[in-house]
Amino acid sequence: MNLFPTSVRGYLLATMACLSLPALGAVGYLTIDAVHDMRENRRLTELVAADQAVLLTGNTIRTNRGQAQTAIQVADDPRSVIEKVEQANVAEIAAATNRLAQTDLPDRAELIAGVQAAAKSAAALMPSVYAEGAKPKPQRSLAPTMPWYNAVGDVETALVKASDATSNAVRLGDPVLADLQAFKQAGWRVRSSYGSTCSLLRSSIASGKALEPAQWRALGEARGAAGAGVSQLRQLSARAGVSPSLAGKVDAMAAAVEGANKRIDELLGKLGSGSGPVLAAEEWTRMCNAPFVPILAAVQESLDGMQAFTQARLAEETRNSIALGGLFLGLMLMAGLTWRGVQRRIATPLVSLKGALDVMQGGKFDHKVPVAPCPDEVGALSTALEAYRQNALALDASRIERETAHFADAEQAARVQAVVREVAKIVAAARDGDFSGRADAGTITGPMRDLVDGVNEINRLVNDATEEFARVLDGLAQGDLTHQVHTSYNGRFGDLKDALNGTIERLSDTVATIQNTAVESGNSAQEINAGADDLSRRTEEQASSLEQTAATTEELAASVKASAASSRQAVDLADEAKAVAEEGGSIVRDAIIAMESIEAASAKITDITSVIDDIAFQTNLLALNAAVEAARAGEAGKGFAVVASEVRTLAQRSSHAAKDITALISTSTQEVAKGVTLVRSAGEALGKIVGASQRVATTVTEISTAAAEQANGIDEMSQAVAHMDEMTQQNAALAEESAASAASLAGQIQRLNDLVSAFQVRGGRGGAFEASMREPAPRLVAAGGRRG
Repeated sequence: MNLFPTSVRGYLLATMACLSLPALGAVGYLTIDAVHDMRENRRLTELVAADQAVLLTGNTIRTNRGQAQTAIQVADDPRSVIEKVEQANVAEIAAATNRLAQTDLPDRAELIAGVQAAAKSAAALMPSVYAEGAKPKPQRSLAPTMPWYNAVGDVETALVKASDATSNAVRLGDPVLADLQAFKQAGWRVRSSYGSTCSLLRSSIASGKALEPAQWRALGEARGAAGAGVSQLRQLSARAGVSPSLAGKVDAMAAAVEGANKRIDELLGKLGSGSGPVLAAEEWTRMCNAPFVPILAAVQESLDGMQAFTQARLAEETRNSIALGGLFLGLMLMAGLTWRGVQRRIATPLVSLKGALDVMQGGKFDHKVPVAPCPDEVGALSTALEAYRQNALALDASRIERETAHFADAEQAARVQAVVREVAKIVAAARDGDFSGRADAGTITGPMRDLVDGVNEINRLVNDATEEFARVLDGLAQGDLTHQVHTSYNGRFGDLKDALNGTIERLSDTVATIQNTAVESGNSAQEINAGADDLSRRTEEQASSLEQTAATTEELAASVKASAASSRQAVDLADEAKAVAEEGGSIVRDAIIAMESIEAASAKITDITSVIDDIAFQTNLLALNAAVEAARAGEAGKGFAVVASEVRTLAQRSSHAAKDITALISTSTQEVAKGVTLVRSAGEALGKIVGASQRVATTVTEISTAAAEQANGIDEMSQAVAHMDEMTQQNAALAEESAASAASLAGQIQRLNDLVSAFQVRGGRGGAFEASMREPAPRLVAAGGRRG
């Protein structure tokens, strides 16, 4: 039976599907089953963890409520313990509910709500616990705290309900987990029953009162439940496969409970005696808590066993899932790679070859046959088909060339003849000096086209070179030396370019040097001309000045002679002033002596007024004492008191007068001291005047002698000035001749400038050069300023 008669690709795809799908289906099924088991074991692991958290939270809050009641009974200030208990209970309950929320129990929301509602009710009763703890120790009682105590028990009950829900879910997961759950529940039942016994008897042990019948019934029920739980644990630990560690912990738990019950029985026998507490609260709490350690150890062992079992199963199922998933992906990858290889090596090349054959059957050989990816049988078939296509193309091309060659020869000959005639015209024009002609070779190829291109290139080169050379030479003819040939040429044109550029550069340098020299010469000539004019004017001014100097010298000689006569009169006056100054000095010295005498007398008057002031002070004291004595004498001393008052008044007036005289004498003494100082200063000034008069007399004598000598010198100077006036007149004549020569030189240089200014050279000189020649030199402007 032929299933795919027209498609190799379809046949290969069906074959690959038949081989791959069974294996992929089997491995995929196993992978899905392993993933399901892994998720189930993860769910069981979370349930076990939640069960452990909820169960231990119930134990913690139950223990904490006992600690709170014990602190109320025995602590001086139990509020700190109560606060710690409250905080710990809140934190434990929150952690347990969060753990429970992570499970997939259908009724987890209802369970969490029950726990939270019970916790809220217990929290509402905490103020009564704090209030009881705030009382003095003798006034405290556990009765007001029992509602809170029972509310905490309700929270524990809600937690146990949640633990039972998780335990049931775990028990259904595996038989091993079911046994461990049964072990855990039995142990917890023992713990709850024994704990109820301790809670039931706490108040009676503290008060020493006998138990009520209801209490005896409750105690019996709790003892029975605890005994049943111990018996169940012994049966479970006796099963095969139970670890020796777990069996040993069951035995330790049973012994601890039995010992605690015996001790409780002894205490129960002491109740009703009226002797008060039969056991201290701390001792009761310590005794009750002792069996909890082995009980919780056994329960923890079962919980640890469940966790270890679920985690081991989870790890095993995770490894299985990863292994099967890897195997499935490997099979998928292998199938894909196999299919890709079949497509690349067989199916795709065959389809491409079929398409190429279809094209060639239509008479088209311009499409290249696709190359096979590998040199196998399909690759050999592709190579052979491509060789066939190439041969067919070669035969077709040869036929076309033979057909077109005949027609091309005649057309080519006609085109060549037309081009030859055009080249002949261009050559004839070039002989006449016209190099602008160009020939068009059209579609001609080969040597004839090279010939046409060569003639065109020669004409272009010669035309461009002659135009550029003509432009540069035309500028040279007009005096513009700034243009040069910049295009690069070879051969004779290159030599001509170098010679022309060299000539222009040398000529430009020469003209520039001449221009610079002309500028400098013109400036120098202008300076010489201005200097000659300035010298001529200054010589004339000097001659005029010398004439004035000669007249002034004669006047100066007459003045000096008059000054000599005046100097002799000044000597006489100086001697008279010296005598007057010496007489004034003697008078000042006498005045100083008189002022010093006045100063001494003023000092003595000051001493006398001081004595008077002292006498007045003593008199005042005596009058004051007399008035006191008169007052003591009474009526007999009144007259004496009046006299004493008058004496005191006179003494006070004498004291004021003495002070006024002292002030006046002090002022007079200061004025006399200033007068003495001024007179002494005047004496010193007169002494200086006498010395100065002596020096003036000496100086006037020297001036008189020098004036005579100066008169003789001025006569000689007058003669020299007259000789200088004669020489200055001669210099003025020479200066006028130099100015005329300088003016002539400036005119010659200006004509030279007119000749060279027609050239334009590099650096921008030309007409601007001529303007610079006509500007005055900066130094001459400064010289003109000096003339002004």
